Amino acid sequence: ALFLARLDGALVGYALLHVEPVGETWVADTWRTGERIGELESIAVAPSHRGRGIGSALLDAVDAEFEVLGVADVIIGLLPGNDGARRLYESRGFRPTWMYLSRFSER
Repeated sequence: ALFLARLDGALVGYALLHVEPVGETWVADTWRTGERIGELESIAVAPSHRGRGIGSALLDAVDAEFEVLGVADVIIGLLPGNDGARRLYESRGFRPTWMYLSRFSER
């Protein structure tokens, strides 16, 4: 599902989520969850519009969609240093559960 946030007709943010059977993921190898797991793939608010509650409104829509779909277990990826997003997610009950380390040839 894709949610778009518009202000005076201008696109100022979005959220993208999906749901899949947990058995098709690595999550079931580590944690007990329901049969399906939701993931907030991506969420963003234009820098000039941050701090106005748009991210929270998008998360409200995402939470409502997961509820309609009957999905209680949700994961969100977060880039290191994105402390504002982390605070927002933690205020909504999310907690750190794992960390990826990467080595990219172009970095």
